[in-house]
Amino acid sequence: METYFEAKPRQVKESSIALGFFDGVHPGHQVVIKKAKEEAQRLGVPCGVVTFKDHPRTVTRGQSPNLLTVIEQRLQLFKNLGVDFALVLAFTEELCKLSPIDYVETVLVGSLGARSISVGPNHHFGRDREGDADLLANLGDTHKFVVHVADMINIEGHEVSSSAIRGLIMNNELEQAALLLSRPYALAGNVVHGDKRGRTLGFPTANLSLPGFQVIPQRGVYAGIAKFDNSSVPCVINIGLRPTFKHLTDGDDPTQPVLTLTVEAHLLDFDGDLYDKNMEVEFLSFLRSEQKFNGPDELKTQINKDIVKARQYFHEHGCVKQQSPESEPDKLHA
Repeated sequence: METYFEAKPRQVKESSIALGFFDGVHPGHQVVIKKAKEEAQRLGVPCGVVTFKDHPRTVTRGQSPNLLTVIEQRLQLFKNLGVDFALVLAFTEELCKLSPIDYVETVLVGSLGARSISVGPNHHFGRDREGDADLLANLGDTHKFVVHVADMINIEGHEVSSSAIRGLIMNNELEQAALLLSRPYALAGNVVHGDKRGRTLGFPTANLSLPGFQVIPQRGVYAGIAKFDNSSVPCVINIGLRPTFKHLTDGDDPTQPVLTLTVEAHLLDFDGDLYDKNMEVEFLSFLRSEQKFNGPDELKTQINKDIVKARQYFHEHGCVKQQSPESEPDKLHA
């Protein structure tokens, strides 16, 4: 899939495009993109997606909502859907002030040669969100493109939307979130060096460096899948402030730095160097809330229980080939 980060004149001769931010690329978004692909095949032109790197609210309201997907995840999901190219725009003050008509004529027609445009039911665009599907259709009469507006999608009686999925994740309703998202929720980031406490306990972890605007599930321990390169490895994910070590080392010393939230994964049955790799961790099941323990030995005992419980989940759900849940948990280095 070709990716462009700037709209240039005649960048694509003709195309069928889907418009939207597409946070999560959930089934509602997929319907819009698949319609663009169908039209591309009918017209014999490339299928493209026009989206933004950062959420438009970053400019219009000064703050982005917490997101389900970073741009790298969205691009991979577009590619998986068979999209030929993506135009990823920066939502700048200049672009924000562009009238809907100028946006259509400059970007969609002038740059991409749009012959078909697919949007969601609530799509707005241009200065002050003045543009909508009706305006697109009117402009299509002039610029020779057709407009397709997707219906809202419902799954088992639940309306599918990015905001609804965000709420489910924040409430730890992971199975329901996965149903509306069409896949398990996942965080993506680079593996960075941590304080190596997990390694000293015998449970080394891959620590993820994350953007500050992703939806983070509640603090606690989860069964999940770590994905990197072309590998998928079962893991136990911890989200928290490491309260046990705060208690042991820092006490209430106000001179100590404020603890920050960490996301770390202990990969099961894995031995390898993951530093600086890009990793995605999928959240499959909530195991327990964050707890403070009375020292490393008590924590190690609980981690062993977490691993056994995670293995049981993998075994029962057939997620990956696992050792028997009753077997001795591994302590391999990640």
